[in-house]
Amino acid sequence: MPKIVDWDARRDEILSATWRVIAREGIAKATIRAIAREADCSPGILAHYFDGKADILGAALLLSHRRVGARMDAAAAGLRGLGALRVVMLEALPLDDKRDLEAQIEISFWGRALGNAALRDLQNSEFDRLKARLRRHLAEAAELHQLRPALDLDLACHQLVVLIDGVSAERVLYPDRVPPGRQVELLEELLNGLKE
Repeated sequence: MPKIVDWDARRDEILSATWRVIAREGIAKATIRAIAREADCSPGILAHYFDGKADILGAALLLSHRRVGARMDAAAAGLRGLGALRVVMLEALPLDDKRDLEAQIEISFWGRALGNAALRDLQNSEFDRLKARLRRHLAEAAELHQLRPALDLDLACHQLVVLIDGVSAERVLYPDRVPPGRQVELLEELLNGLKE
C-alpha cells in the first residue's frame, strides 16, 4: 500500500528546511540540492511541490510572512489603536531566536529580489500588505484621539516600516548593536512621538 503523504505538511517541512539553509549558509547557497539535503529528500521530490528555486524561495518568504501575520493577529486580538499597533510592531521586530531567523530570511531576500523581477514584485506586494496593516492601526489610533492632531499618517507609517527594516538589517549584520531591550526602546520612542 502506498504511503499517504500530507502534501501541505511536507511542503511546509521543505520550506522550513529552506529557511534553515538560508540562515546557515546564505541565500546564494540555498540551492535545490542543499534544500533537498536539509529536507531529507531528493531534488526530484522538490519538483513535485515547487516549480524551481525561485518558487521555493518565494513560497518560503510568503510562509514566513503569513506566520508573522498570524502572530500579529493573535497578539492584537481585543486591542485597539496604539495598543494594537505596539504589539504588532513587537511581533515584527527580531526580539528572539524565531524572529531573528525571520529577519535573516527577509534580509537575504532583499539582495535576491534586486535581480529577480518576480521576487521583487512579491516583496513589493508583501511590503504593501504590512504597510496597510500598520496604516489601519494608525487610523484607528487617530479615531481614538491617541495621536497628535494633524499627524501625517502616511509619514508615521513609513517611519514604522523603516524601524522594522532598519532594526532587522542591523540585527542580522551586527546583533550586539540592537539587543531586544534596545529594539523596544527604539519602538517606544517612536510611538511616544506620535502621541497627542
